[in-house]
Amino acid sequence: MPPISDAPEAPMFDVPQPRHVDLARTLMEDIRQGRFAVGEMLPTEAELCAQWGLSRYAVRQAIQKLCNLGLITRQAGVGTTVLADRPQTRYVQSMDTLSDLALYAKGTCLRVSSRRTILADASQTALLRCEAGAKWLHLEGVRHGGKGSGENADEPIALVDIYVNAEYSKLTGLAKTLDKPVYTMIEEQYGIKVTRVEQEIQGLLLEGAVADTLQVESGSAGLRIVRTYFVRDKVIEVTTGVHPASRFSYSMAFRLAPSAG
Repeated sequence: MPPISDAPEAPMFDVPQPRHVDLARTLMEDIRQGRFAVGEMLPTEAELCAQWGLSRYAVRQAIQKLCNLGLITRQAGVGTTVLADRPQTRYVQSMDTLSDLALYAKGTCLRVSSRRTILADASQTALLRCEAGAKWLHLEGVRHGGKGSGENADEPIALVDIYVNAEYSKLTGLAKTLDKPVYTMIEEQYGIKVTRVEQEIQGLLLEGAVADTLQVESGSAGLRIVRTYFVRDKVIEVTTGVHPASRFSYSMAFRLAPSAG
């Protein structure tokens, strides 16, 4: 994979994240670094509220994200106990906001196996919502559970394809190993902000080379998640991920506005 040396002309900026995501990310890093060892208790809700200036609801959102990753467990009257220092075998992607994608990526590792510029052919125009012949940067790779040398570090949890609109493809930092979403790199380096994400989830059977790469039996159930990222009406990135159903589930929370009358 050739290195990228051309820097973007647009100014970089930090993309603000919801505070409960910052808390979840910090706690996950504290656990990974051993500041909260396996078997130890996390600070109480009240302590975290005071330390971070957050509401109980926000703290519970952060704690739930770590529960979903299998890092901690909660027990009424006892508290929150650290179960593991790496995300566990079954990955639950919990989505309340777009920034949750960044948290999920930080807890896993995408190993990029191929990177090339393509011209969209007729079979790709519907996926990429473009005309045939449009230019895209195409990354292929496998997302693995955890990072480092933990027991889940080499466990494949998704086959990933990332397509970046050529207008936003001159990105620095596209290494062979990624632990942050590419859309955040586009935002930071091109000074733009994703305004909408459309998502489609499909069931499928994992067969042949796909099953072999994901280390499951051929014919096993899987999930395919397609996300299309927009800045207003322009598609800047499309991602697809194929997951083994035995190792991955997806969770969403909906906030319902009270009905009028």
